[in-house]
Amino acid sequence: MTPTRVLLFLLGSALFSVAYCQAPLFYSNQNQYFLHGLADAGWGQLRDDWLANTEDPTPVFSGLVALTARYLHPWAFHLFHALFLGAYGAGMLGLFRFLGPEKSARRWPIFLALFVAAHSALARWLSYRWVGFDYPWFLQAGVAGQYLLGAMLQPSVFGVLLVVAVCLFAQGRPYLAAVCTGLAADFHFTYLLPGGVLTLGFLAALVLERRYRTAFGVGSLALALVLPAIAYVVLRLGPTSPEEFRQAQDILVNVRIPHHSRPDLWLDPVAGVQIAWIALALVLVRGTRLFPVLAVPFTLSALLTLIQVATGNDTLALLFPWRISAVLVPISTTVILSRVVLAPSLPVGGRIAWAASGLGLALVVVAGLWISVNRLAFQLDDDELKLMRHVREHSSPGEVYLLPVRLLVATTRGSLSSDFKPLGEKKRSGQVVPVNLQRFRLHARAPIYVDFKSIPYKDTDVIEWHRRLLLAQSLQERIEAGGSVDELRGLGITHVVRPAGSSPLKGVEKVYEDDSYRVYRLTPPR
Repeated sequence: MTPTRVLLFLLGSALFSVAYCQAPLFYSNQNQYFLHGLADAGWGQLRDDWLANTEDPTPVFSGLVALTARYLHPWAFHLFHALFLGAYGAGMLGLFRFLGPEKSARRWPIFLALFVAAHSALARWLSYRWVGFDYPWFLQAGVAGQYLLGAMLQPSVFGVLLVVAVCLFAQGRPYLAAVCTGLAADFHFTYLLPGGVLTLGFLAALVLERRYRTAFGVGSLALALVLPAIAYVVLRLGPTSPEEFRQAQDILVNVRIPHHSRPDLWLDPVAGVQIAWIALALVLVRGTRLFPVLAVPFTLSALLTLIQVATGNDTLALLFPWRISAVLVPISTTVILSRVVLAPSLPVGGRIAWAASGLGLALVVVAGLWISVNRLAFQLDDDELKLMRHVREHSSPGEVYLLPVRLLVATTRGSLSSDFKPLGEKKRSGQVVPVNLQRFRLHARAPIYVDFKSIPYKDTDVIEWHRRLLLAQSLQERIEAGGSVDELRGLGITHVVRPAGSSPLKGVEKVYEDDSYRVYRLTPPR
């Protein structure tokens, strides 16, 4: 790659990142996936946190987080995400060029403007503001709340490598495509199945082209690259016993992530339109080598989903056979936009079209900057900042904080995106994982007893997480009723965080108070 192309890639990544918008640090899933890495990097007292000492579900990603926290500024996490946004955009632009090698040289600005607009924060913000729902999100996200890019750096972002793999394969680089599928699975184990079915799509295309030796080499390379990930999952996250494994899976499927793992909950009209969207894209790529690459994973995903629905198998549900939709939906968006832009009857081209495309891109970039500066997306509760700052400045080794906990409504139905919801609506919604104090652990750099957001994946750890969650909820109810805090001391809890409007705790020392929260220290009993 020439220096000019590198500079263009970096510039494009920066502009796309601004138009797309990134969430502030320690938003949503980062509170789970950053914990092991930050604890390993020695952030505050996080090494004493119970969850930080469970089996790490994403050890390679945690290593990246630890290295970044040790040697770079936290803003590097935003830079990494911007680079993934750039790789995603470059991969989609490559698919556009593949679908129209002759016309793409003259029409790429129009495609780029439409593509960025479809992914822009402006489109999502306007959609939520005008119709109360974030519809543009479903042009880039899969079913069941699965997605690649998201609002911030997390392991799922490495799914962008699967998009890059499709682009590389379409352009005649099957071995590099296999490398990308293997790396995606090594960074996030839930990409083992999506990467596998996508690789089968590559092999089907190569076999149809009678390139049998290449097919064998690509399949072997992909398998060799994911063997370490498979070994880790089997040896470190495999079943402790059949009963414990079954119990843990039931907790994950029906308590923590039913919105990801139960088709009876996520299959709604929006998901139906997304499936039809993929089918339309398949029709539009008939006759190209892209057709088997997309058709094979789509078909296998549909068959495995039907099997899961018929059997109700929790193991298959947690393999997320529908997760490949997070790759197929955005690629389908690119295919459909490409066919529109490349249509012979479309009167595009010339300086007017290029100027209009440039103005459109400038508009969504400026709007993205405006949305970020005015914090109109990815809203977090600033009332928590004073509390977390106090704890970070005064916490000591051996302290454990009990936070207020609330469970997600298990019957949440349908697709949704809460990124552009105002904070008040997020707090009131029973469909959104409780946002209060989600980032306490990482921002305050202090251990907590348990919360609903961040979970382990080893079966015994999942069972312990659920036990702690139910116990914490029961303890809250007893404290509200004026019960004793002696049981808290026996659990190793040293501090209790309470909303400012709650009844004060008796017989313990209040060490902090602001307009939103109080902190009580559990002094030893006399």
